[in-house]
Amino acid sequence: MSDWVRRTNAEDGSAVAEFVMVSALLLLLSFSIIQLALIIHVRNTLIDAASNGAHFGALANREVVDARQRTANLIANSLHSGFATDISVEQQSLAGETLVVVTVHSQAPLLGLVPNGWEITAKGQAVRYE
Repeated sequence: MSDWVRRTNAEDGSAVAEFVMVSALLLLLSFSIIQLALIIHVRNTLIDAASNGAHFGALANREVVDARQRTANLIANSLHSGFATDISVEQQSLAGETLVVVTVHSQAPLLGLVPNGWEITAKGQAVRYE
């Protein structure tokens, strides 16, 4: 048997092993990018819900409780209610105006859409018109 035939036989099956290793690496990279996009989506949704809740609570015929309820409903409808467990609403005075501040404390999703990661804080503010 010649050297060329022996070298070819020694490399048999290496393409399959390389394919498995590269595929696993690409799959891990793809899922990591998808999960990062999901974390950013959750963060942006929480910020938008807090801001919308503050604007709703700042209306003349609304109360602070309405701002909290609106924020919780938006989060529950957009993501799920597990992200809306810690919502605080307060009124602050700023340059003679009343400011409605909605703060949402939640956790980032580390696996799928389950809040189980580090803490995310989203804040929304609006001036109350009387």
